[in-house]
Amino acid sequence: MSAPVITARRLKSALYSCCILFMFPASSLSAEYSAEEVMRRVDEREAGDSSVSDITLVLIDRRERQRIRNLKLYSKNYGEDTKTLSLFESPADIRGTAYLNFDWNDSLRDDDSWLYLPALQRVKRLASSDTSDSFLGSDFTYADINGFEIDWYDYSFVNESEMIGGEDCWVIEMIAKSEFKDRAEEATGYSKMQSWVSKEKFIQLRGQFWELRGNRIKFFTASEVELVEDIWTVKRLQAITTRNDRQEHASILQIKSIDYNVDVADELLTTQAMQRGFD
Repeated sequence: MSAPVITARRLKSALYSCCILFMFPASSLSAEYSAEEVMRRVDEREAGDSSVSDITLVLIDRRERQRIRNLKLYSKNYGEDTKTLSLFESPADIRGTAYLNFDWNDSLRDDDSWLYLPALQRVKRLASSDTSDSFLGSDFTYADINGFEIDWYDYSFVNESEMIGGEDCWVIEMIAKSEFKDRAEEATGYSKMQSWVSKEKFIQLRGQFWELRGNRIKFFTASEVELVEDIWTVKRLQAITTRNDRQEHASILQIKSIDYNVDVADELLTTQAMQRGFD
């Protein structure tokens, strides 16, 4: 099965993948960058000061049956830190469910995350060990959505040139440093990760992540890469979970619309706003 990528903040979410273009040919880039430097360029790419997007999340089981969920995502960059609120609009049984993440730039500081379930009418704070759990029944984990700490990992080239959809890519492997191994594995649930990074756009086009448990491997694919307000944006991200080389289920995040550099009130990115929902 072919491989793919998620993205995610510090490695910013692939939903907001964008790039910096360079004036020298891609063939010279391997000499210009180490594997770590490539991933830092991905991490530092332009994503706007804020964004509001309408997203469809499609859950696909092993019988190819689909469940569709619609959500609105608000994100605001505070310089080094980022706050993001995901608010589910439909179907009725999940309407009002909300997830709030404070992504701190300090790699020694855990993210702060909260989940609001309307049926329980309370906000639950997520522990760092919870971030490897499924994001509301999907193949994406909370860590996939949030991103991972770039300083926790060692990086190496698996392949310095591989074509993906007509784009020349680096293939880079990420393995947690010994001093961060336990923390990284607890937070992500992965033993190692590989990423296919476009040399032209510095976005992740594919990813392959090895889960710690269950002999499972996840494949991520980013597609429908478009310039939106001069920001390269991945509008479709697919995750496939396999076990013993057989697909178990899959999920798709599809951006229906996105606006960058719009007003996102600080009061919206709070646990109080999560509880208010659409009221």
